[in-house]
Amino acid sequence: MNKIENILKSSLRIWNQLNDNEKNDLINNAIIINYKKNDLIHKGDFTCLGLIVVNTGIIRAFMASPNGKQITLYKLYNNDICLFSASCIMKNINFEIYLECEEDCEILLIPTEKYKNILNRSFVLSNYINNILSSRFSDIMWIFEQFVFSSLDKRLAEYLLNQKSDSNNIIIITHEKIANELGTAREVISRMLKYFENEKIITLQRNKIIILNENKLFQISEKK
Repeated sequence: MNKIENILKSSLRIWNQLNDNEKNDLINNAIIINYKKNDLIHKGDFTCLGLIVVNTGIIRAFMASPNGKQITLYKLYNNDICLFSASCIMKNINFEIYLECEEDCEILLIPTEKYKNILNRSFVLSNYINNILSSRFSDIMWIFEQFVFSSLDKRLAEYLLNQKSDSNNIIIITHEKIANELGTAREVISRMLKYFENEKIITLQRNKIIILNENKLFQISEKK
C-alpha cells in the first residue's frame, strides 16, 4: 500500500464501500504537499484548491473582517477533511474562509476539477461528503451562536477561574457538574470547553481541566 492510499484509507470512513475504480480515481488524482508553520494555504475567494486531507499537522480555518479581526471556525487535525477549500464547486455557496497552518503540515490534495469529476461519478463518496459538510456547518453555526447571542464563554471563564486554587491550575470536575452549576446542557459545556482547548487556553483530560493560559481566561471573563 502506497502513502497516498494509506492516507485515503485512514481518512475516508467509507473507503471499504468504494469500488476499485473509485479508489483508483482518488489514488491516481491525489498529490501530497508540504507547508510550513504559519503558511496561508487557502485565501478566501482567491483560491480554490480542491479537497484537502490533513496527514500531519494542524490547520486553522477562520474568517477575517476587513479590519483584520479574525474568528476561528474550526481546526483540522490528522485525517480530517476540509471541504471549503473546494467551495467554488458548491453551487450557491460562497465562503471567504482562510486556512492557516498552526505547525508544519503535510496534506493530501485532490485538485478541484479532478475532485469534481470523481464526486460526480461516485454516489457513495458524494453522500459521505454531504454528511461531512452538514456536520461542519453545524460546528460553524454553533461558533457564531456563541459569539453573537451568548455570554456563556464569559460565565464559563469566570467559573473556571473561581474553581482553581491559588497554587494549582488543575480542576477536578465533570462537564455534567459544570453544566448543572451554570444552568445549561452538558453538550453545550463540552463544546465550549473544546473551543477553549483548541485556543490553547486549557487542556482537557478525563474529569479534569488543566488551565494553560490564565490571562486569556481573565480577558474572556472581563468582556462587556
